[in-house]
Amino acid sequence: MLAPRPLREYNSILKNSSRVDVLFGYCYPSTYRAGMTGLALQILYSALNSRDDTSCERYFRHQTQSPALSVESNRPLRDNHIIGFTLTYEEDILNLIQMLVIGKIPVLAEDRTDNDPIVIIGGPVVSSNPEPYVDFVDAFVIGEGDLVIHNIIDIVKATDSRYGSIAALAEMDGLYVPTTKPSSVSHITIPDLDALEYPVAQVIPDVEEGSKLEPVFGKSFLLEVTRGCGHSCKFCLVGHICQPRRTRSLERLQDLVKQGIEQTPVNKVSLIGSSLGDLDRLEELVCWMVAKGVDVSVPSLRADSISKDLLDCLVKSGQRTLTIAPETGSSKLRKSMGKGLTDSDIEMAVKTAESVGYNSLKLYFIIGLPGETEEDIHSTVKMIQNIAKNSTMKITASVNPFVPKARTRWELEPQLELDALRTTLRNIEDQLKNVPRLTIETLDPRSARIQAALSIGNRSLGKVIRTAATYGGYGGWRRAEKETGISLLSLASDPERFSKGIPWAYLK
Repeated sequence: MLAPRPLREYNSILKNSSRVDVLFGYCYPSTYRAGMTGLALQILYSALNSRDDTSCERYFRHQTQSPALSVESNRPLRDNHIIGFTLTYEEDILNLIQMLVIGKIPVLAEDRTDNDPIVIIGGPVVSSNPEPYVDFVDAFVIGEGDLVIHNIIDIVKATDSRYGSIAALAEMDGLYVPTTKPSSVSHITIPDLDALEYPVAQVIPDVEEGSKLEPVFGKSFLLEVTRGCGHSCKFCLVGHICQPRRTRSLERLQDLVKQGIEQTPVNKVSLIGSSLGDLDRLEELVCWMVAKGVDVSVPSLRADSISKDLLDCLVKSGQRTLTIAPETGSSKLRKSMGKGLTDSDIEMAVKTAESVGYNSLKLYFIIGLPGETEEDIHSTVKMIQNIAKNSTMKITASVNPFVPKARTRWELEPQLELDALRTTLRNIEDQLKNVPRLTIETLDPRSARIQAALSIGNRSLGKVIRTAATYGGYGGWRRAEKETGISLLSLASDPERFSKGIPWAYLK
C-alpha cells in the first residue's frame, strides 16, 4: 500500500528544532480533515509558534504519512518535550492510545521516564470528566487551553526534569495532575474574548474542493464569534462548562475578518460559536462581509434567532442549507430541557429559509430524553412529517440517543438500554421511510452507550480503554469488557453507577 503524499498547505510553520528550547507536538486523535476543522488547532498552533523559543508541529491519527511523524518535518512524536491532545469526542480516546503506542511512548503515565514527553490533554471531554483517562495522562487542562498554554511552556522551559515540570504544572489553576490527588480543581475561562490573541494566518490545506482532506466547512477562515451559551439546556455540555457566554465586539470581529482574508488564502469565513443568533449584531456582521464579496458559512442557528434579512444575506453569500436543532417535537420536553423554542419558532424558521432561497434543511433531534413518553416520540415524528409536507426543501433529520454528560444538569439521568434505543430509532425510521425528500440519519446506539459510559465513568475504565485500543471498533469494546470483567456498555443505565460518589465532583 502506497503511503499518502506529503501534504501541501498554506501558512504552516517550520522551525529549526535545534534553535528552540521547547518542542511541542499538537495531536488530534482522528482524521486530518476533522482536526483541521477544529478551532483549537488553529489557536494553539499559532500561539505556540508565535514564540521564538517553541516549535509546534502537528500529528493526526489518520490521513497523514504516520501518526508518529509530524506533518511539518516528520519529527518523531516522542522527540517532543510536550505532546498535547485535544479530545473532542469520547470515542477518540482509542485513537489517542494508538498514537502513543505507534509513537513509542509508554501508554501508562506511571511507566514514563525523564526521556519521555509530558502528555497533556485538553478539550470538552476532559473538562467535563477526566477520570476515565487518568492512567494515560500526566496533566489535564480543565477549561480554556489558550489561557494557560504560554504558562505551560514557561514552566517546562524553566525546569530541568520531567518530574519537576509536572510538579510545577500541578500548582497552576486549571491544570489537573492526577498523581497529586487534589481535593479540588478550578475550571478556567477567559472573561474577555477581545483581549485574546487570535490566529489570522490560519493553516489551509492546498487540496481540491471536495477532497477527503478538505476541512468540513471547506477552505475557510474560522472566526470565533462567541464562547459559551446563554441558554444552558439541561443536556448540553457547552452550555454548562463554557459559562458565562462571551462575545467578541463587532469592531474586533470585523478587524479579524479583514486581517484573516488578507493573510489566509480563502474567500470564505465560517462563523464559530454556540447560539450565534444571540449575537446582537450578527445580521450586521454577516451582511457587512457579504457586501465585501466574502462568502459566509454559519453551521447552525437557533430557530428563534432567525430573521429574513439575516438568511437573505447568507443565501447571497452562497449558503443553501439551514441547520436548526428542535431537539424534540414535544413542546413539553423542550420546556423541560430548557430549550425555550416553540413550534411556531421552528415553523417560521423553516418558512423563512425557503422563502429566501434555501434548498435544504438539517434538523437535529434527541430520543430517550428524561421523562420522554411514546406521545413525545410521536410528536417528533409528526413534526418531521409536517415540515417535509409543507416544504419543497430537501430535509435531513438527524435523530440521536440522549447521552448524559458530566457537569450538566442531566448528568445523573440514566440512558435507555441498548435494545430500547434500537427499537425507538427503528420505529421512527419505519414511520418516516416513505416521506418524500426526507433522509433520516442516526447515531449507532452502541456508540451512544460508549460515549455515555466514558462521559460519566470513573478511573476504573482505564483498563477497558487500554484493552479496547488494542482491538479497535465496537467489537474491541465488547472484547475489552469480557477480558477485564469491567462493564462499560451497560454503565449509563446501571442504578449503582454512582454508588461510590460522582467521579468528577472535585471539578469547580
